[in-house]
Amino acid sequence: MTDNMCQENKLSIRAAILLMAAVAVARGSSFIFSKLLLRTMEPLNLLGVRSLTAFLILFALFGRRVITAVKDDHRNLRAGALLGLMYFMIMTLELNGLKHTTTSTASFIENSAVVLVPLFEAALLWRRPDRITIVSAILCLAGVGSIAMGDMSGRIGIGEILCMIAALLYTGAIIVTDKESKKCDAFVVGILYVGFMGLFGMIGSVAAESPHLPKTPAEWGLLLMLAVICSSFGFAMQPVAQRTISSETAGVLTALNPLTTAVLGTVVLAEPFGINIIIGAILILTGVVIHNMNKRED
Repeated sequence: MTDNMCQENKLSIRAAILLMAAVAVARGSSFIFSKLLLRTMEPLNLLGVRSLTAFLILFALFGRRVITAVKDDHRNLRAGALLGLMYFMIMTLELNGLKHTTTSTASFIENSAVVLVPLFEAALLWRRPDRITIVSAILCLAGVGSIAMGDMSGRIGIGEILCMIAALLYTGAIIVTDKESKKCDAFVVGILYVGFMGLFGMIGSVAAESPHLPKTPAEWGLLLMLAVICSSFGFAMQPVAQRTISSETAGVLTALNPLTTAVLGTVVLAEPFGINIIIGAILILTGVVIHNMNKRED
C-alpha cells in the first residue's frame, strides 16, 4: 500500500473525532446487551458468536476489499491477528467481570484508559503529556468516577479486579491500534480483528465451555444488536478513526463509553440515575470539549 493511498483513505480530523465518539457510544451500549445475554450464555461463547456474526456481516459487504488488501499487503492480516488477540483478551476479562459487578462499575474501571493512554504514551516516548491532555483526562476520569460512585461502595471484588486488568490491556490496545492503523488499511484491519476475536472466542468456548446459539427471539435480537452496532461498527470503525487522530485523543473520547453505559443502564436495567451521573456527564463532556477544541493533531 502506497503512502498516497493511505492519505486518500484518511478522514478529516473533525470526521475522525466524531467517528471515534460514535464508536465509544456504540461500545458503551455493549455492556448492557452483554449483561443481559450473560444470563443465558457463557462469556467466551457470547464473544465468539457475537464477533463471528459481525465478521460475516462485514465480509458479506466488503469481502472483496478484504481479500484484495490482504493479497496486496500481508501487514493487514498480521495487524488484524494481533489486535484480534488483544481485544479477545480484553473482552474475555470484561465479560467475566460483568458477571460479578454492575455495568457502570465495569465500564468506569475499564475506561480508566482515558488517563492511562497519555501516561503510557509519555513513558514510551520519554516526554511529558501536554497540559491540555492532562487537564481533560483528569476531568474525564473524575466524570467516570462520579458515575461509578453509587455502584462500587468501596468494595473491590473479582469483577473489579478483572476489569482493572482489562483496562491495562485496553490502554495497550489503543496505542497499538494507533500504530497499526497508520501502516495498514485501517478499515480492513478492523474487519479482520473482529473475525479473529470470534475465532479465538469460539476456540476458547469449545475448550472450556458448552457453546450454543441463542435460543429465543429476544436473545437473538440482543445478539444482533451486539454484532451490528457494537462489533460491526464499534470495533471495525475504531482503526479508521484512529488513522487520523492520536491515541491520546482516542483515549479521551472513550470517556463517552461509561456515560452511555450509565444512561442505558438506567433505561434498560432500571439502575438508579442520581446526581452522581449528572455530575459525571458534565465532567466528561467538558473534558472532551476542552481536549478537542485545543488539541492540534499532527
